[in-house]
Amino acid sequence: MEAKDQTFGKLLGIAILGTITLIVTNGMTISGITVFDDAILTDFGWTKSELKFRDLINLVSSSLIMPFVGVIIDKYGVKRFMIMGLLMISALYYLYSQIETTWQMYAIHLGFAFAVSGAGTLATIIMVSQRVVKNRGTAIGIALAGTSLGGIIIPQIGRPLLEKFGWRTAFQYEALIPLLILVALLIFLKPVVYRKKAAAQATEKDEETGLTELNFSAALKSPVFWAISFTGVFCFYSILGIISNLFLYLKELNFSNAEAANAFSIFFAIMLVAKLSSGVVTDFINQYKLFRIQLTVMAMGVVGLAMHSESLIWPSLVAIGLGWGGLYTLLNYIIITTFGVKSAGKIGGVISFFEGVGSGLGMWLTAVIADQTGSYSTSFWVIVGLLGIALVISFFIRPILAKKSKVPVSQP
Repeated sequence: MEAKDQTFGKLLGIAILGTITLIVTNGMTISGITVFDDAILTDFGWTKSELKFRDLINLVSSSLIMPFVGVIIDKYGVKRFMIMGLLMISALYYLYSQIETTWQMYAIHLGFAFAVSGAGTLATIIMVSQRVVKNRGTAIGIALAGTSLGGIIIPQIGRPLLEKFGWRTAFQYEALIPLLILVALLIFLKPVVYRKKAAAQATEKDEETGLTELNFSAALKSPVFWAISFTGVFCFYSILGIISNLFLYLKELNFSNAEAANAFSIFFAIMLVAKLSSGVVTDFINQYKLFRIQLTVMAMGVVGLAMHSESLIWPSLVAIGLGWGGLYTLLNYIIITTFGVKSAGKIGGVISFFEGVGSGLGMWLTAVIADQTGSYSTSFWVIVGLLGIALVISFFIRPILAKKSKVPVSQP
């Protein structure tokens, strides 16, 4: 199936397949699982940092795996990895219902790392980008909406199951969800037809953007690559630190379980709107300027969160949701439009390594600081500072223009 032959209906179908996959992979391994945090802490008496160390294992392990997975995806495609990832999530959710110790929980989250590496954001972006040329920004935005929909849908499935059956049985019921998505991928996701090229040149032209398309070695030599990578570290530290600890933070402010779960879902709905709208807007205006605007809006929202006031919760969550939702789509879109799809697996895999390290540290250290200080306020002020650094670095993220000078042939 050739990308250039896509009708809008096929484009939408591919994007929606990405959406439903990310609802499960992100929703069940990162955002949706936090609904069970309070019940697990109550049953076992663990500290917040002991619980959230699972997320450090998950995200850092995933980041270490991702570059290797990216190489394999470039060679063999994404479908088989998505299938294996969904199977793993189903099996690991069932095992989650049996845990008795922290090390068992940590082992499951190590397994999540492998699952998300094969069926998470990187695989989805590559899946969409390889199959969609025209209106790629819109398609990526629709697909990445799944990361927010996961935060809306999965908690609303988990909360009533938790209240009716307890957290162990709730995990067993939710283990069935990935299997349903797996069947949809088997039926509807068609392979891409790959063409062998006579020589692997260091740069080409992307069919949609007209910008330079770099191979892996050329990308590593670019300052833009490192600016994106380190911006990713600080941005992902910030948002995953917030998302992973938001439910417990709201409980700290005396929200009930139902109120906290509903707030969580509304927060993700706000991010969903921003992800969809920014994906469309990038087809018409400069994504680099929009990126800095979204980053500023997010930082302003975290300032309100850091003030530890119940009256500022909703203005803060709205700003963070609008800021991060657009920022997330833009960051992934910028990677594709800056470097192209030629070596998207390898390039995206390394950038995902940095994002994963930031994510894992943010989820864990935000809880550690809260344990040490007695509240999440200091944790969020740290995030404000990191977002300020990210804003400065973001000015170095810009298009890479093709050079007129002769470009050496890349090494295999």
